Amino acid sequence: MTDNASTGQPNGLAAKQQALELHFSQANYSLRGSAKGFSPILNEACGVFKSGRLTAILGPSGAGKSTLLNALAGFKLRGVSGQFLLNGQPRDMMSFRKMSAYIAQDFVMLNFLTTEETIRVSVDLKMPRSTTRAEKQKTIDDIIEILQLQSCRQTLVKNLSGGEHKRLSIAIELVTNPPIMFFDEPTSGLDCVASYQVICHLQRLAHDGRIVVCVVHQPGSRLFQLFDDVLVLAHGEVLYAGEQREMLSSFAESGFICPQYYNPADFALEVCSHSTSIERCESLIAQNKLRHCHPSNIVKLQVDEETLIKVDQETSTSDLSHLRSKEQVGFWYQLRVLLCRHLRSMYRDLMAVQMRLIMHVVIALLLGVVYWQIGADAEKIVSNVSCIFFIILFIFAGNAMPSILLCIQDSAVFIREYYNGWYSLKAYYISKVLADLPLQLACPTLFISIGYFMSGQPAEWQRFAMCWGICVMTAFIAHFIGVIAGSLFPMPLAIFLVPSATIPFLLFSGFFIRLNELSWFLRPICNVSFFRYIFEGLLRAIYGYDRGDLECHAQLGYCYYRTADQFLKDFQMQGDEFGWDLAVLGMFMVFLLISFFITLKAVIRRALR
Repeated sequence: MTDNASTGQPNGLAAKQQALELHFSQANYSLRGSAKGFSPILNEACGVFKSGRLTAILGPSGAGKSTLLNALAGFKLRGVSGQFLLNGQPRDMMSFRKMSAYIAQDFVMLNFLTTEETIRVSVDLKMPRSTTRAEKQKTIDDIIEILQLQSCRQTLVKNLSGGEHKRLSIAIELVTNPPIMFFDEPTSGLDCVASYQVICHLQRLAHDGRIVVCVVHQPGSRLFQLFDDVLVLAHGEVLYAGEQREMLSSFAESGFICPQYYNPADFALEVCSHSTSIERCESLIAQNKLRHCHPSNIVKLQVDEETLIKVDQETSTSDLSHLRSKEQVGFWYQLRVLLCRHLRSMYRDLMAVQMRLIMHVVIALLLGVVYWQIGADAEKIVSNVSCIFFIILFIFAGNAMPSILLCIQDSAVFIREYYNGWYSLKAYYISKVLADLPLQLACPTLFISIGYFMSGQPAEWQRFAMCWGICVMTAFIAHFIGVIAGSLFPMPLAIFLVPSATIPFLLFSGFFIRLNELSWFLRPICNVSFFRYIFEGLLRAIYGYDRGDLECHAQLGYCYYRTADQFLKDFQMQGDEFGWDLAVLGMFMVFLLISFFITLKAVIRRALR
């Protein structure tokens, strides 16, 4: 296998970056919540990263590698203290966020976009609006060539291999050609060949003048040789930070001799885990501090509870939200790109669209067969009410539960893209609501169109339109309840909460017990049960507004509910107040739309903690 780092790059991204040096010293981080109040994760970590060099962060599990990377990248500020200098000047987080990229270990992307479409969305939202289409296409072609993604250019993300997925995550952040790039375990889950290819690409990026830092878990000797610099971390303290080729000699000075033909990375991990050589490890730590900490700064920081509370107050969640990058394109262009992406993903999602549409058609046909032409028969009016209630249950469950599953992946992508300044919260929110409209209209429309006429409901277009309106609003209410739950809670909890929280309101719909038969202290619950207004609205649409006498097909010629007015009176739903039911459901929809927007804000705030 040839070393990809030596190959040329397209001119668009091959320009040498400005020489940079990221220096950090006395970096401390403690986690709140231990028995002593604070549990130290980083302890006076010191080191330096230079442009043009690929740096590996090594250490055993729990050493604080990802924490250090998050602190350096600016993704973890609360509880972090120390000195961070960029080219000798204090790091300005707003500017630093614009010039750096962070690729997490679990970098989530939308499964139903192709490789090229995924990069194109990044190009459309991260490059200035003045960029021409030809320039954008050249950037896409250059990135695909650099990262050797030609073979999977039109492959859906869900069908990519592990190595291709990692390279695509790099491609997304490479659009803006950042001079500083952080990677959290880019080889995790990959075999040795794919890992080597990924690190070769990172080396290639670094040698073009970038600072490239990545956490690597136990690399092989061949992989380890690709790194220019190494930072070895143990128990939150840096044992060594410097050139990879000088690491073993530095260890030897403190009494750690690496056997011949032994993997240096494995040896470094063994040194970190050596419990009987504390004094020699202290020697390594002291040497590293002398090398990277300015003499005037070698004063141990007193990281007590008082200091950490002060840091917490200075870096509150509201402050962190201001560190996100500014959007590069306007609101309307953001909305257009996001709307196209949502619709394209939805169209290709078998579960989201095709199966849901088929399910609504099949169940509607089954409903029509079971309740065939009972809607006009006074003798079967109770069965018809059961038919109506089944329609409510199916439309609600058939739209609430799938919506939980669909928003799990979207939430992770939204957090990353929003925090990186791809688009505004308002643009994402509106695009999400608009993109869901076609499906929320199509599913209940298909269902009620089939079920309404097969079950023999009044063949009057006005009544059909009223039933259609109620069913569409039911679908919207169910959808947003599912989306809100799926965004706020883990999937198993959301799947449990949605039915368990909504089913009790079915008891107050008027179907199981008439409203006037309820105890006085339970009646107010009926006023906040949207199922009541759905059920009431459908019954009034079918039996209200002077429906008159119903046909009686009983053998004895007697039907108790011969008139529709008598039936509505017994159910405490008399009066032509369909407009009121529709208005209340409209208020529920507005409430859920506002709640969804607040939910997105809460998701962002939670992600920034």
